[in-house]
Amino acid sequence: MRNRVLYGIVSAMLTVGILSGCASGQKEFPTKEITVVVPWNPGGTNDLMARALQPVFKEKFDVELVVKNSPGGGSAVGIMEVLTSKPDGYTVGLASSSFLALVAQGQAEADLDKVENICLVAEEPVVLVVKNGGKYSDAQSLIDAAIANPGEVSIGIPGTNNVNQAYGTLLMQAADTDFLFMPFDGGSRVITEILGGHVDAGILKPSEVITQVKSNDLAVLGVFNKDGLSVMPEVPTFESLGYDVFTLGDIRQASYIMAPDGLDSEVKEKLASMFKEALESDDFKAFAAESGLVSQPITGEELDVFLDDVYAGLENASREIWEQ
Repeated sequence: MRNRVLYGIVSAMLTVGILSGCASGQKEFPTKEITVVVPWNPGGTNDLMARALQPVFKEKFDVELVVKNSPGGGSAVGIMEVLTSKPDGYTVGLASSSFLALVAQGQAEADLDKVENICLVAEEPVVLVVKNGGKYSDAQSLIDAAIANPGEVSIGIPGTNNVNQAYGTLLMQAADTDFLFMPFDGGSRVITEILGGHVDAGILKPSEVITQVKSNDLAVLGVFNKDGLSVMPEVPTFESLGYDVFTLGDIRQASYIMAPDGLDSEVKEKLASMFKEALESDDFKAFAAESGLVSQPITGEELDVFLDDVYAGLENASREIWEQ
């Protein structure tokens, strides 16, 4: 009898130990480094965003955040690498509107319903920039020149069929004129062409031009989003100037953390909590402000709705602009 009781006690203790071990195993995530795949070359805005999070993760969670650059295909190569990785939470990607635009145009095969959206990292308002002290002192003077001479005002853009070109086209349509769009390989090349006097203006992200703006080499004439730029509050939005650039929907240049389908719900929740806390840190906020980023991290259903709205706008752009 005594042996049976002892056996029962030992069995119960082992059962509790196993169960508590399983529970603690779930709570312990992560137990090793987390890899963030950045689908662009080192030095770009997304790459800098990911690297700005590295010391925050180390300080707050004692977790190494490993940044892996996997460029190619307009971000498709890196994102597909993430989507085909093991869904254990240790490989995530820094996706952006560029990837959503590729899917909208059928240039990347991905079922967005099977992507685990983790946390919004930042939105990058798109701006119209010119050479400081050049031909155009404000946005209206550039638009007036385009109206007077359709197709002669040249606008440099990094790549094609992206948010930059979509906004430029919407401004062109709102002003009832034509711009001469000139695509280049990256924002830095656009800046070089503007400063060299080879193109009249460029449509770029604040993070790409803020150094040249501070040195008075470039001037920002207008902002394409609705809220303007906190880092440049004096710059008007095109909406405030009377030009509706939102006729196709809520087109935004945004970056977010994503993971492959099949991710455990508790791991997903933990990842979302960690990234949100890191993005709300003073260090990352300072980085965002200096770079002209708008960082308001959202997660869960709110993030899914946000990205659905952006994708819908990009689908409209694909039909109305890029397929023309």
